[in-house]
Amino acid sequence: MFRLISRYAVNVFFSDQWDFNNGTLFQKHSVWQIFTWQHGPHRQGLGGLFEKMVDPLFRWNSRTESFVVGAVIVASAFCAMWLKKRMYGEFSFFDIVIPAILFIPGQWATWFGVVNFAHGPFPLLLVLLYCLAWSSNPPAVRYPLLLFINFLTIYTGFGLFIGVLTPILLTLDYWFSAPQFRLSKTYFVTVLLASVASFGSFFIGYKLLPAVDCFSLQPRSPMSYVTFVGLMFANFVGLKDLTVITRIIGTMILATILVSIGSFVWLIWQHRSAKLGPDERNRALIIICLIAYTLLFCVNTAYGRLCVGLQVALQSRYVIYLEPAVLGLYFFLLSLRYPMMRKVLLSGFLAAVVAASFYRDRGMMGITKNIKQSWKTCYLQSEDINKCDQLAGLPIYSASPRQIQRSHLREKLEYLKKNRLNLYLDAK
Repeated sequence: MFRLISRYAVNVFFSDQWDFNNGTLFQKHSVWQIFTWQHGPHRQGLGGLFEKMVDPLFRWNSRTESFVVGAVIVASAFCAMWLKKRMYGEFSFFDIVIPAILFIPGQWATWFGVVNFAHGPFPLLLVLLYCLAWSSNPPAVRYPLLLFINFLTIYTGFGLFIGVLTPILLTLDYWFSAPQFRLSKTYFVTVLLASVASFGSFFIGYKLLPAVDCFSLQPRSPMSYVTFVGLMFANFVGLKDLTVITRIIGTMILATILVSIGSFVWLIWQHRSAKLGPDERNRALIIICLIAYTLLFCVNTAYGRLCVGLQVALQSRYVIYLEPAVLGLYFFLLSLRYPMMRKVLLSGFLAAVVAASFYRDRGMMGITKNIKQSWKTCYLQSEDINKCDQLAGLPIYSASPRQIQRSHLREKLEYLKKNRLNLYLDAK
């Protein structure tokens, strides 16, 4: 991961970075304003605060920022390993698959495309911390910790879908707990209302800002959404085309994911009278959380982006949001009762993920690097935005001159020059 970052990361803001950096760099805002800063459909949350705290240390160097993103993903991998140990005990050979999932090169755009701590890295870390909170004891620690992480996650990028899941998981936890492990009714209602209030607070001052102009509230056929989501999972394993084979494989992966989450929902329901022990119940809730979070993201993405075309499902920046479901699938396989079947399926799963981790889309990585580097070199010499856009083959911010003007791109570049930040760190 760090070798790829070192090779392809370029020190220049690109695309949406010129917009969401208004909250942390180009304008002055309070801590709460940065935390609640809305960019497109989501808010910046903890990602914005982290950027404001860390980026000034290296003068907003985009290349260094990519390495910091890598460090956040490493922290997420440690959390995933810790979560596995708390759920299943000692480590095993098959746990090699956990770093293979978390460091998969298919997510390269998260590392050095349009780098945004709030879009991918911090939601992943917070979701894993949220699951760790579910595995903690005693309840006096677990539920306040859950509510705190839930609040941070809701406001951080597409972590907002945790806000949908938390009231559901709390209800399942309460109703299917043995009486001796169950919260008091007053405590349960208080925790439940607090989780609902956290999610509701997200929409105070919120504006509906679709990410694409063609978005419509009118739904399309269910099968088109299934195909879109299936392609997203196919993209995770390195399939980058729209052929029938890719669609079939993606749909099969999606079906396996659905079987996994369905099995644990059924497990909880089946034991509604006997009641599950706390460890087994928490394990089931964590797996449901990991898979359901990814499915909510995928369905939302399909609903919002399908109008652009199925090829959008193959974008690299979505891959990091698939990792919780793939991790949840691994935990599902670890829970299988029959040792021989468990080992065979785990071996096949490990082989598939490791094989996918060897795939590198060097063509798109190189194109992205060349666009940034060409534009940066040109602008440091000429300071002509239009000329450099044409030379690079793609605008550094937007294809629309009206949007470039609205973003005050010229003023932002002058600000970077005056304060010797970002691309001007490399100016002679």
